[in-house]
Amino acid sequence: MGEGLLATEPHFRDALHTCAELLRDRTDVPLLDLLYGDARHLLDHTRYAQIGIVCVQVALVEWLRAVGVRPDAVAGHSLGELTAAWAAGVFTLPDLLRLTALRGELMQAAPATGTMAVVHTDLPSLTAELAAYPGLEIAAHNAPRAHTVSGPRGTMDRFREHSPFRVSPLKVSHAFHSAAMEPALAPFTDAVAATPLAPPVIPFASTLTGTWHNDGTATDPRHWAGSIRGAVRFGEAVTTLAGMDPHTVWEIGPHPQLTPLARATLAETRPGTDPAWVTTLQRGRNDQQRLHAALTAHHNRTGTDLDWAGLHDGKHQNLTDLPAYPFRRRAFWITPAAPGTPGPSDAPGPSGTPPPTTGTDHGTHPHETKRPEHHG
Repeated sequence: MGEGLLATEPHFRDALHTCAELLRDRTDVPLLDLLYGDARHLLDHTRYAQIGIVCVQVALVEWLRAVGVRPDAVAGHSLGELTAAWAAGVFTLPDLLRLTALRGELMQAAPATGTMAVVHTDLPSLTAELAAYPGLEIAAHNAPRAHTVSGPRGTMDRFREHSPFRVSPLKVSHAFHSAAMEPALAPFTDAVAATPLAPPVIPFASTLTGTWHNDGTATDPRHWAGSIRGAVRFGEAVTTLAGMDPHTVWEIGPHPQLTPLARATLAETRPGTDPAWVTTLQRGRNDQQRLHAALTAHHNRTGTDLDWAGLHDGKHQNLTDLPAYPFRRRAFWITPAAPGTPGPSDAPGPSGTPPPTTGTDHGTHPHETKRPEHHG
């Protein structure tokens, strides 16, 4: 969850501290204890996990802003759509965190009688198979051959046992994006309705509809409640984003989860699209090295001017000038002759060798081209 950045990247650390302060009255566990302290075991509970995920995403986005990387368009998978809305200017940071905390509490309070699994097959085959298992629903369309199914635990067990498809169970506490989430909808709708919302300032793809948000959908409380219950149309949203012909796609989070799904989607829906895929952090890798490598990949692909002052700000680093290199220079030129008249430089040398080159050390000839003798 970005623990290595807490000690090495001031902008990331400052953003987390800001989030911690804003959440002080919204959660019974301090954010930094939850992420990196003795309360880390609580991240198995969705009410705490949702807070942790969003705050790490916010801190990563703030770090990227500080070093000169800002999005041209955004989308978010399920909970991530709230963070994407903040990045697009729909929510303020205090409102984002307040709604995130409430969302986690409401979903935690829903009946914990269900579970989820990833099914590897095409959509028509899955839809036909689910007809025999009432209560199971498609919770997410992640890629053409990767869908998440959600529903009662007993029914899911039967489906896993008899399904002709490869089914991978998910370690979850609830059947998210299913009928079990119905009790959360009304209170979350009311909370969003009492929140000032602004139209997005950059293109923002909805993973509830798979299409671009407009001013109406982005500020509609029913949309944000519906994203708790409805299926996540991530693959469709990725295809929508690809219509902008992106040079680089960033996945913002503590470990790559969505990039393989997005690549698989575009390979089928837009085979000519070939952006650079950049992920911020990866489990088991040095956080700072991983994030700086991602920044390098972004710069190499896009040529974007980075904010070097922002990259080094607050790190108390000492700068040293590199020593100058003592180039020893020689000058060379060719004197042009009249058209059609062989000049001295055209005459062959002895035994047909090329003509000698005339050199000088003073460099006053009008046709002189200087170059270093040593290219080291």
